[in-house]
Amino acid sequence: MIGLLSRRRALAAASTVALGLAAAGPALAHSDLHHSEPADGAVVRGTPPAVVLMFQGPLRVVTLRLLDEAGGEKRLAREGERGAAVQEVRAAVQDRLAPGAYRIEWRGASPDGHVGGGTVRFRVDPAAR
Repeated sequence: MIGLLSRRRALAAASTVALGLAAAGPALAHSDLHHSEPADGAVVRGTPPAVVLMFQGPLRVVTLRLLDEAGGEKRLAREGERGAAVQEVRAAVQDRLAPGAYRIEWRGASPDGHVGGGTVRFRVDPAAR
């Protein structure tokens, strides 16, 4: 009788641990944006030489776009191997940016298959310091 109760308790404890790990696993594997250049909400003096996105973990970035206020796309030249899982994505800005609001839109997949994305907003202001 004692052996049966011990096995049931051990099985219950193992199930609880397994459920906890299963719930935490996807959250730990996702690669959220850690930092960007320009930073979200930044005001920059002129055209930044590049946009840089740094993630908390590896991410295969599928799309990276730079858009003006009207939704017009600006040309970017991505550096590095496309489709590779990386923690930093860098793209040279090829168009001169006029004063105004811009947004960097990205979308990618983490190694666990989770697909996510986000937006970084910044302004170009010639009077910025």
